[in-house]
Amino acid sequence: MCRMSSYGTSTGESILSDSASTQHAPGESPVGRAFRLLQTVVAAGESVGVLELSRRSGLPRSTVSRLIGILTELGMVARTADGAVIPGSALSTLQPGGGGAPNLTDQLRPLLTEIVQSFGENVALSIDDGDALLYLSQAIADNAVSVPEVSGQRHAHHLVAPGMVTMAWWTPERRNRHLSEDLAAVTVHSMTDPALLRARLDRIRADGWCWTDQELDIGVNGLGVPILDGDELVATISLFGPSYRLNPQDRPSLAGDLRQLVAERAAALLAS
Repeated sequence: MCRMSSYGTSTGESILSDSASTQHAPGESPVGRAFRLLQTVVAAGESVGVLELSRRSGLPRSTVSRLIGILTELGMVARTADGAVIPGSALSTLQPGGGGAPNLTDQLRPLLTEIVQSFGENVALSIDDGDALLYLSQAIADNAVSVPEVSGQRHAHHLVAPGMVTMAWWTPERRNRHLSEDLAAVTVHSMTDPALLRARLDRIRADGWCWTDQELDIGVNGLGVPILDGDELVATISLFGPSYRLNPQDRPSLAGDLRQLVAERAAALLAS
């Protein structure tokens, strides 16, 4: 599976709860803190980093990070390529008559929710962002051990499952150009040999999915499938989770099931 970095907090805790040391107004509820943070993002008028949001809102950095994760999943904020925070497209739904053309994240959010419910693993939506793969959004499964928060992260294509899927749909010219460059290995499982990668990409294109095995982070696997418009790649969907639980040996039908679900649901959602 794709290796996702930035393991979050352990999943048993409430993402809206704060420790006794949390700095917030007396009696302020978790929802109140979320709206205060959202107001701070909107008032900024530009992209703002987590540290600056913490300073402006008066909330601890850990609280800001947790709340941004929730607001991103809801579409109320979005992450830029460098990880900064901007207002999200779903904000328009809070106004009467609001809501222009939905963006990719808004259109496919129901699919992410359905995938989590169907397969019980974290799921992410990602797109080709030039020199890296960009994770647009995610939905988190309710597991005791999980790998949360990848929204806004960028990773080298060859290190993550959705990145490998993306490469499989590149033109031969772009693929050859990319494989002629020096590719970094970040774990002992990272694949960087051009000949091996070419053969793997051909197999991914034929199968319609890619498993990665601890290639970005030790102990984390990924499974990626394409979202296609005809033969054109629109985006990728990937599951990611602990390697002991998410692997092709224990779940041999998962890749085909995920590919089929995405193929059936994505086209209808994008057309709506």
